[in-house]
Amino acid sequence: MSAPQLFRQTMSFACCALVAFCLSMGVAHSQDPNKDAVEDANATLQAVGGLGVGHIQSSLGLIGVTADAFAKDVYTAKQVEDLMNGTINGIEAVKKLLRRLQETDLSDDDEEYIDRMINVYNALQKEAKALIAFAKSKKPADAELFDAARKAAVTKLGQLTEDKNSGDTPQ
Repeated sequence: MSAPQLFRQTMSFACCALVAFCLSMGVAHSQDPNKDAVEDANATLQAVGGLGVGHIQSSLGLIGVTADAFAKDVYTAKQVEDLMNGTINGIEAVKKLLRRLQETDLSDDDEEYIDRMINVYNALQKEAKALIAFAKSKKPADAELFDAARKAAVTKLGQLTEDKNSGDTPQ
């Protein structure tokens, strides 16, 4: 099985697991007289969080599969650069949408969670940029920088999914 096929199969499983997780999450109830509207807003935010984590995991996987493919001479440095620039730009678009969401009437906890999501996205962008630099130079020092960026992104994702505050401020 090729790396792209394995990636698609893994992502299909991950997406199914994410949907099951989102559907199994309880909706917080409010004593607000407009209970249905509050429940709808909570469900929407839960969906944004669940889909965001899924997108983060997929982006992390794409960067990893791209690095593996480059290491096996499947992709050229130019192909890596093109794929990673697309990833970086896609992440930037999502970050802008999350910032727009923060301009709405969110709770402090929801604001903080979105900040943490943006921090993970920042780490993914740094990882993708480090992969581009390594693909262009093939220098061991750049490989080490990529590895450090990868580990940082994985750590931030772990902190996000463990529901702990990473203490960083989004850019």
